[in-house]
Amino acid sequence: MRLYTSAPSPFGRKVKITAHLAGVFDQIQCILINANDPESAARNPNPLAKIPTLALDTGEILLDSQVICLHLLREQGLLERCLPSAHTSTLLTRAAVADGLMEAALLMVYERRFRPAELVSAEWLQRQNSKMLGALEWLDQHRQPVLSTPTLDQIGLACALGYLDFRFQGEWRTRFKTLAQWLAEFQQMVPAYRLTDPERS
Repeated sequence: MRLYTSAPSPFGRKVKITAHLAGVFDQIQCILINANDPESAARNPNPLAKIPTLALDTGEILLDSQVICLHLLREQGLLERCLPSAHTSTLLTRAAVADGLMEAALLMVYERRFRPAELVSAEWLQRQNSKMLGALEWLDQHRQPVLSTPTLDQIGLACALGYLDFRFQGEWRTRFKTLAQWLAEFQQMVPAYRLTDPERS
């Protein structure tokens, strides 16, 4: 299998952690994509030019981190443990909020990266920051204890918080101390979190 991603991508990290938990990470070749480099970006088989993308050995292409994670868990018989059928809707809702947190953070990064400084929209940045704060408050209220095999929403939450540490200097920690403690517990319980640190990848 080939995973097209980038080291800083929180969505790519979510797939990598899931692959570690599923015991198949060593079967995956990670191909790093740099969206700013046309030659690198052209290697990505995703028609939307987005990452992560997983190319299976059959030639099939899987898009979207959630789809890829569900596939890896299902193939290794872990889907019920990471997404219990009795709580599927609740867990997927929490996973969607975690993904939304990542998306808002990414949009803030992209606004500053791809626009000339004089065209950066303070209103747009404020709108995304409000989404981030709303998501953090909601996730703080709905967090669940970390298990040795985390649920899919917990993997997403950990990756979202890790991305805020990576790109926003961990500013969220001052206001959301219980979430910071939750992440510390996740880090201890799930070794794959440290293994997929963007600073190490």
